[in-house]
Amino acid sequence: MTSPDARPELPAPHAIADRILGGEWDALDAATLVRYLSGEGELGDLMAAADRLRRARFGDEVHLCSIVNAKMGGCPEDCGFCAQSKHFTTHIKADKFLGHADMVAASRKAQTQGATALGLVTATRGYEDGSKGLKHMIEGIRQVRAAGHTEAHASLGIVSKEALRELRDAGMTEFNHNLESGRSYYEKIVTTHSYDDRLDTIRAAKELGLRTCVGGIFGMGEKPEHRAELAMELRGLDVDEVPINFLVSIEGTNLQHVDPLPPREMLRIIACFRLALPRQNIFIAAGRQHLGQLQPMIFAAGASGMMIGDFLTTPNRSTQDDLEMLEQLGLRGRVCATGEAPPPRPEMAPRVERRAGATHLPVLA
Repeated sequence: MTSPDARPELPAPHAIADRILGGEWDALDAATLVRYLSGEGELGDLMAAADRLRRARFGDEVHLCSIVNAKMGGCPEDCGFCAQSKHFTTHIKADKFLGHADMVAASRKAQTQGATALGLVTATRGYEDGSKGLKHMIEGIRQVRAAGHTEAHASLGIVSKEALRELRDAGMTEFNHNLESGRSYYEKIVTTHSYDDRLDTIRAAKELGLRTCVGGIFGMGEKPEHRAELAMELRGLDVDEVPINFLVSIEGTNLQHVDPLPPREMLRIIACFRLALPRQNIFIAAGRQHLGQLQPMIFAAGASGMMIGDFLTTPNRSTQDDLEMLEQLGLRGRVCATGEAPPPRPEMAPRVERRAGATHLPVLA
């Protein structure tokens, strides 16, 4: 007799991948995802299934992007992981806005490193409509896009739909606004603005036709349930790109004493997010140095991109090492357009259409 408390048999990762490739892109349910993230199922099986999905969706191409601190430090928000918050005493000192010529120079450098996009990031809660800071960033976006070295992306905190429209009209093609963690864990990390504040900004960007780049940070003390909650939120939002960051503990912040995640757990997270989000461009950003010698395995785990060059307040490994790694893996970056509009990337293929309960996932082999 089966115990009433017995859980159903764990679905095999390859069976989930089969269903996804057959058109059921949301085949992985939340309960199974929690079990995978909790350590059930062989890591090798999860990675093999995730790699099938990556190859079917992106082939041998990877997305490379870079970021630059367009305004460093002095942020009024209390994000517990962030060295740029004025709530903490860290090695970061507040600085003025980066000049427009320096933004263009950063874009040119990013292009030489193989990046197709430069994200202009400012340490701030956000911008009021018509503010001096917003106008400065709008002009920076315009100049980066006009220079044509890379796409112009931005991460500017909480801004209105009208501000997003002005940024879009200046040439911004993508807006980053990370959720950081699942809703039920969020207030343990941030208290000065709400989860819904972030969701409202993301939805406004989507309504304007902007690509949305929304991810989180792992290893902040959250549980597998919180990680699954984030993945399901991202699926519901239908975001375009998902940056996966792993906590880099910075002295002086609330999370300064948190140890890095083990490398195999990091690979499990990547693979699980690929199974949960088969269409999205999943790229690995801060903290991948914690993987050590396993860094090349991010792609076998399902990642379709990575950040190249240094991060906002911490160094990355050398660009040369990253480019050599890609060459040895037989992977190539996608070329950025220099015309009026960027070319569509694989994650921007026509949206999945539902007909009579069925879905069809475009395969880009």
